[in-house]
Amino acid sequence: VHPDDERYKHLHGKYVQHPFLPRRLPILTDTMVDPAFGSGAVKVTPAHDPNDFECGRRLSLPFITCISDDGLMSSECGPY
Repeated sequence: VHPDDERYKHLHGKYVQHPFLPRRLPILTDTMVDPAFGSGAVKVTPAHDPNDFECGRRLSLPFITCISDDGLMSSECGPY
C-alpha cells in the first residue's frame, strides 16, 4: 500500500496469513503503489515481474520461486 494512504495506515507493519500455506505475508508500504487506482493495495511477486523485482529489492523481500529450473513445481508451493 502507499505509505500515505489513510485507508491502510492501521495495517502498516502487520501481517496476513497465506490462504493455502503456513506463511505469513507482510503488509508493506511503497510509493510505487497508486492509491487512486483500484483498491490502492497491490500484491508483489518479486521473482515474477520486473517492477515487482525492483520493489522486492527495495523492501528486502524473499524471492520465492515456485517453478524450478526443470519446469516442476518447487517445494515452496507446498502440496500444490
